[in-house]
Parts: sequence; structure tokens; C-alpha cells
Amino acid sequence: MHTHIRWLWFMAFIVVSGALTACGTEDSPVLEGESSLESSEAPLLGTVTCLLGTTTISFSPPITNEPRDTTVSGSGTLTNCLAVLADPVISGTTGFAPALRRNYTCDSLLGISGGSVTVTWNTGETSQLSLTQVVVQGGTTTRTTQQIGTVVSGKYAGATAVRTLVFVVADLENACASPEGLAQYTSTQTLVLTLIP
Repeated sequence: MHTHIRWLWFMAFIVVSGALTACGTEDSPVLEGESSLESSEAPLLGTVTCLLGTTTISFSPPITNEPRDTTVSGSGTLTNCLAVLADPVISGTTGFAPALRRNYTCDSLLGISGGSVTVTWNTGETSQLSLTQVVVQGGTTTRTTQQIGTVVSGKYAGATAVRTLVFVVADLENACASPEGLAQYTSTQTLVLTLIP
């Protein structure tokens, strides 16, 4: 009887020991090729977010609802920038060099188009953005457009970029319908960069 009980205890010890060995312990080393919880987690993405800013786009000669060739240029500011897991910046200026646009109208402002924007940060460094504009939301009072692309060179090179512009519809419509045309317009702008590790 006692021998039988000792044998059962011995078998239970063997089974429990085997289970603990299979599961491992807190101090068990991770062998090469195995993945731990930490190594399986997705890498953290850095972001740079500038939620306050304005930009002014100028047209020479002014544009109307009728097609005409014009030279387009722009400049603006970004403030209250917050960098997370990225080199810090707090503000910047935006701009793009004058470019000739053929047969340009006020409707062209809302179309899909590509271009580049240079951001000069408060650190003196620059980021060159290549963007494509798509209309995100249209309304009777304001219109929101979004420009999506990447930072092709300079600070934060390789990051994805989203630039959002919001402007007043009446300001554009009234100027475009006038004999003088639209010489420039100002809108709010925000910029979000996502850095891929």
C-alpha cells in the first residue's frame, strides 16, 4: 500500500516537473531563433505634429474661372510643433518656388495635383516634401484639402507626410467671379510627419 502511494507521488512529480520544464521559467534564456514578447512587438513610430499654421498662395496674374497661364508661389508658417520619438522641433516655415501653371482656373485649386513644399524648421534644417493633393471634404462655408506624400530629402527623410489646408469658400468664389480675379488666398495649414524606423 505504502509502495503504491509512493509510486503515485513519484509519477505526479515527474509529470509536474516535465510540464514546468516545457513551459520554462521567468529566468529561462531565449534561444536564438525564438521570439520573446518584447521582440515580437511592433517598432514604435516617431511623429512630428504641427497643428497650428497658415499659408498664403499667390497667383500672378490673378486667376479667374476662365483658363489662363499663371505663376503660382506660396509661403506660410507652422507653430506649436510636437515631436514624439523624433528629433525635436517647435516651429517652421513652409514655401515653394514660383512655378508656371498652364490653363489654370479657380477650379484647378481643388483638383488632384502634385508639387513640392520645403519646410525650414526652427533648427535651421530643412525638409523637402513631395505631395499629391486630394480633396478631403467640401462644404458650403469651408473647404478642406489634404496633400499626402513623403519627405524626400533633408530632416526626417523617408517619413510620410500629410498636410491639410482649410479655406473659406466664399473668399475664393467672390474673388474668382470678380473682374480682378484671385491674386492670393490664405488658409490654415497643419502638418503631420510619421517616421518609419
